[in-house]
Amino acid sequence: MIVALALSAAVSAALGTLALLRVWPAAGVPASRPLVGALGAGLGAGLSSLLLFAWLLLFGPTRAFPPAEVALLGLLAFAMYRSRRRLGLGTKQGEWLAGPARLLTPIFALALVAAAAAFVAMLRQEPHGEWDAWMNWNMRARMIFLGGPTWRTAFAPELPWSHPDYPVLVPSLVVRAWLYAGHATLLGPGLVAATFALAAVAVLVTALAALRAPSQGLLAGMVLLATPFFIQHATSLYADVPLAFFFLATVVCLALDDRAGGATPRFAMLAGFSAGLAMWTKNEGLLFTACVLAGIVASGRRAGWLETRRRLTHIGAGLLLPSLVVVTFKLTLAPPNDLLSTLGVERTLGRLADLARYGTVARAYAMHLVTFGANGLPGAVWPLAVFAGALGWNPVERQRPWAQAVAIALGLLLAGHFMVFVSMADELVRLLASSLDRLILQLWPSALFLGFMATRTLEEAGATEPLTPFAARSAALHQERTQ
Repeated sequence: MIVALALSAAVSAALGTLALLRVWPAAGVPASRPLVGALGAGLGAGLSSLLLFAWLLLFGPTRAFPPAEVALLGLLAFAMYRSRRRLGLGTKQGEWLAGPARLLTPIFALALVAAAAAFVAMLRQEPHGEWDAWMNWNMRARMIFLGGPTWRTAFAPELPWSHPDYPVLVPSLVVRAWLYAGHATLLGPGLVAATFALAAVAVLVTALAALRAPSQGLLAGMVLLATPFFIQHATSLYADVPLAFFFLATVVCLALDDRAGGATPRFAMLAGFSAGLAMWTKNEGLLFTACVLAGIVASGRRAGWLETRRRLTHIGAGLLLPSLVVVTFKLTLAPPNDLLSTLGVERTLGRLADLARYGTVARAYAMHLVTFGANGLPGAVWPLAVFAGALGWNPVERQRPWAQAVAIALGLLLAGHFMVFVSMADELVRLLASSLDRLILQLWPSALFLGFMATRTLEEAGATEPLTPFAARSAALHQERTQ
């Protein structure tokens, strides 16, 4: 069983990695094995979820899916072999064993081992996860897996309390793991949770290492691993950590697209694909995608309108496949949303006119934002503010169009959730207490990436050249463009 589950994780990661290798530009952007592998693990899981959903619609939850997926992987591997495409992938080991990174690497490894041990210990305590996993994500997976020809009853409107309209990336991946294992096992949901938690840390570290410096990636990774709520919530078996991964992958692909400078549309398309997978993970992904597009438009003056139009067009192309799956699900399987269906115009307008609700939400935002992290300190935000103040900002990075677009998008996303709380929540105080930290967690890896991209590296603060050659070339190119 464990071998079968390991095979399921390896197949999806290989699918994602090979697909990325097929589209990764041969030159002009950083292409390290760790970065491609980290993105491939999470995006590959999303791709496997789309494949399984299509399989469910055609054949139901049958044991023939794993051999078919392995065969697809074999075809992709054969196509890669025949193309003999060389990307010059590889990160020099010396970059991770020189300068500040030499000291930070063993500390990061220790933090990673400690986080993994905590993950396993908490999952053993609560192998079924927490409440939302029982009533929604894992329950839906069991109904699909055990339903046979009647698997569609998992989305029956008679179960409104279980939110049957929610997208099914997480349940479908749990079903997929069980199809590989041959039966429903508690290790299936745990494997899905571990995949996305590890992938989020890996993408954060490797993307910053490629775009800035290994020391910057290691520092950001340690901050994420030292956020106990991140590890704790991963073991809850909810969909928030997978959603956080797709938010982060979208942001990283936007940064890579900015580095490519219009030379290739592939990173913008990958950003769109990742945003589409966020839509397939939770309904919040719809708001995230809209905010990202709005952020790109709002930052269009700096990027130039032709460049902005190009980016939006290619992001839209990447959105097509996952959007088609989401629309198919919403139209054919999902009942009406239980929250939206009970809203009335008069009731909603009454809430919007209640100034006390704005004050309640504003106070909750202020408290949760400044204390977020559950790390025994006043919060994770304050140490990061001190760190940024000590090192200072990198003026080149913080002025890039992608950075401005992402900052706007994250701000709009928080504002959007603010208005949702004001206009829709019945038990406002209870809902804020139970869900606001989770909404912040969804943004946390992306906010860390943006912050560490805009902050000077330890090498720059020490008046030395950035450790990553690509970062130095990119800064020089940016300076030429702005002159």
